[in-house]
Amino acid sequence: MKSFAIVLVLVGACGGDDAMDITGVPQPVGGCDGLLTNIAGESGEHVPVASVIEWSTNPPATGAHYPSWAGWNRHYQQLDRGYYVHNAEHGGVVLLYNCPAGCQDVVDSLLDITRNATPDPTCTGVVRNRILVAADPLLPPDVQVAAVAWNRVYTASCFDPYIGSFTREQYRHAPEDFCADGNPMTGVLIQP
Repeated sequence: MKSFAIVLVLVGACGGDDAMDITGVPQPVGGCDGLLTNIAGESGEHVPVASVIEWSTNPPATGAHYPSWAGWNRHYQQLDRGYYVHNAEHGGVVLLYNCPAGCQDVVDSLLDITRNATPDPTCTGVVRNRILVAADPLLPPDVQVAAVAWNRVYTASCFDPYIGSFTREQYRHAPEDFCADGNPMTGVLIQP
């Protein structure tokens, strides 16, 4: 009797470093216990503002969200997740922090990423690019800094420069790639 060995070779498709990542399995990146997680896309249905939404990840980066999105290039002390998930669906990157005792140095570093990002030629008016900064007190207790793009989440225990790489790599990778300003709500415009 002959025996055969079956060898399975997995080859990553073109598309960058994420091609080999396993969906849902956090991959270590950068410092500060940084993790990058690719998330299986979920239905991006619109639900009424203030609806209770259950997402598959914390912070959320895909799934149901509000019909309007937050204004770009702004800093929000408070922003409901239903808005910023919609920002991610539009190809933007949301930079988040959770510092109950304060962390102005971290906030300043996130604002600098927004200020120094390459201008997006599809944006007009006060909108230079599709990035915003927001406090998120619902982040896990061990996460001080996070970034969200559609179907991608980066989390870390402190600020690490990798978040700038995440922002550049994930920018404009979403099902609705257009730059129109959202609702500025209570956000403060980030000056260049």
